[in-house]
Amino acid sequence: MIKKKVIPIIVILLFSGVSKGFSQNEPMFTQYMFNTLWVNPAYAGTSQALNINALTRLQWVGLEGAPRTYSAAIHAPISKKKAGVGLTVVNDVFGPIKNTYATGNYAYRVSLNEKLTLSMGIKGGINSYFAGFKDLSLIDKDDPEFTTDERRINPNLGFGFYLYSDNFYVGLSAPRLLETSLDGDYSHNDFNTRNHYYFIGGFIWELGPKWMFKPSILTSSVADSPITNNITFQFLYDERIWLGGMFRPGDALGAFFNIKVSDRLTVGYGYDFTFTEIANTTIGTHEIMVSFDFIEFAPGKVKSPRYF
Repeated sequence: MIKKKVIPIIVILLFSGVSKGFSQNEPMFTQYMFNTLWVNPAYAGTSQALNINALTRLQWVGLEGAPRTYSAAIHAPISKKKAGVGLTVVNDVFGPIKNTYATGNYAYRVSLNEKLTLSMGIKGGINSYFAGFKDLSLIDKDDPEFTTDERRINPNLGFGFYLYSDNFYVGLSAPRLLETSLDGDYSHNDFNTRNHYYFIGGFIWELGPKWMFKPSILTSSVADSPITNNITFQFLYDERIWLGGMFRPGDALGAFFNIKVSDRLTVGYGYDFTFTEIANTTIGTHEIMVSFDFIEFAPGKVKSPRYF
């Protein structure tokens, strides 16, 4: 069996200039509302109980070397719900490139009034970068840029704010503050890792005895990249079943559903397809989500149902 893997030309185009002007964007999720801790550390502990969440995203299925992203998060409130802690681990694979992000999160909450709470959070961790260039099948096998693998580990810091009530939430965050090049140096030119800024918001609207409507948005801004908006509309039936649609202008359209199997367990599936130039080479993107609340670890009474 041939050991070396043939990677589509799209991967080569994206990563052949990895040492000059290449900027890494953090992974995105269609079901981002179930993975808020990944983009905003202030979300830590707002679930009222110990929560474990896992997301798997298989992007552009059918295209060899397409991105695969695996995310896991755990967070819980502490100190009588005035603070929260959490841990996120994300593994992002795209062709020969493997990025692993591991961060710890801490948040402190202040009650502004009986209904409104402000959470302020910080995060710190490491980003591990690996490029398996030796496994590529190339026309020019002697190209010095691809004769050895590359490994880098860089630190990361971030912060965020999260304002919420029973009916709405908004958040601002910068989960990646340290701009570093993939050779491990700090620079002010041609950054390889870029600052990321996020805005997230949504509200819940009661339509009837069993139906609720929840629009939400996640906006991300990265230096030298266009602003990305994830616009989502969800309908909740009988406080158990979520049906949603997602639109990412200029990029993709999708749908997803989530089922609250019990007071503890929620599972979900999402599908989206791109309408960019690679649409004819892929059969779409799939996501699977699992979330579990350990209610017995809650420091106080857990409010049910929760919408954020």
